[in-house]
Amino acid sequence: MINNQLVPISTKKHNGIISFWKFCFCMMVVIFHSYAFVSSGEKTVFRQGYIAVEFFFLVSGFLLAKSALKKRENDNLKNLGKETLQFVAKKYLAFLPYVLFGGIIALILQNILKHVGLYQNISSVWDLLLLRMTGLKGNAVIGQAWYISAMLLSMLVLYPFLRKYKYNFIYLAAPIIVLVGLGWMSQTYSRINNPEVWTGFLFKGVIRAFVELTLGCILYVVCQKLKQINFTKLGKLFITVIEIGGFIFPFLVAQFVSHTKFDFIILAILSISVLLAFSEKTLEFRFMNNKVCFWLERFSLPLYLCHHIARNIVRDVNYINAMPYYTKLAIYLSITFAISLICMYLIPFLQNKHLFSRFKKLVIQKNQS
Repeated sequence: MINNQLVPISTKKHNGIISFWKFCFCMMVVIFHSYAFVSSGEKTVFRQGYIAVEFFFLVSGFLLAKSALKKRENDNLKNLGKETLQFVAKKYLAFLPYVLFGGIIALILQNILKHVGLYQNISSVWDLLLLRMTGLKGNAVIGQAWYISAMLLSMLVLYPFLRKYKYNFIYLAAPIIVLVGLGWMSQTYSRINNPEVWTGFLFKGVIRAFVELTLGCILYVVCQKLKQINFTKLGKLFITVIEIGGFIFPFLVAQFVSHTKFDFIILAILSISVLLAFSEKTLEFRFMNNKVCFWLERFSLPLYLCHHIARNIVRDVNYINAMPYYTKLAIYLSITFAISLICMYLIPFLQNKHLFSRFKKLVIQKNQS
């Protein structure tokens, strides 16, 4: 969720609308996961909040296509494999410090509160290295990182096709992938969530990621056409209402609808809103390009990857877990924000100290000519 979804932002140009809603959908996921400590008879907030991940996949796919298609047609494709690995590795390394921060703290808490065994500690490595969605079994210490794992695996496949076949892939193959993939999930499972359902070859979450990233790639091409249209003030007002309404709709469904029949409808509506937000044609575009929205975007990644720590504390500490739901929710959010802020500023601080480079110098000797 970057300039891929959920990756810490740089100084490049950003879309403030996407930045703002990235934070909002992160908060939906955070609050949705409060179901882990709900007591019998209590109702949680955003009961269908898993649908927020669709926003992240769509935006990630859009930015993936933007990165791949901006390459020149005559670029050398002989090293496409190496280029693909470098592209994905760059994103992997951007995520990894934040994953390790949240995962290691969660593992320590597991040892304190649950007294997990040797196997659970060792097998946590797959989760900490973002390899769980490959199918490798192990102890889950940072469950929400499935999204990043599935996204990176899907990008390994999508990026070379986008680079080599460019618009032919998006015009011909991508619509088939999206329609068949969503149709298969609809007929087989009737819903989008439950990413760790094993289909026999892949986790459902990997298929979900691949299909929705592909849909995001299609949105990028459509967006380039949309940017060429000049709207009147009334037209801009019309598409602004559609865009904002489309972003609000999933929150209303997540809160007030008790079943999951809206999954695929929400995906379609979110696609339209993401498209309009990236078009830069809506009325609030300039207003939303501000430091507050960009700060919220930076905060989204630590928030997404650290909230499970607070959730586990509230769930596993008996004194807190005995409290009413909304009291627990307030404690949960307070701890989440505190840990996320520490993560947000600590990781860049350590990176600026070049600790890895110093460690490398200590353990690896330079070749002498």
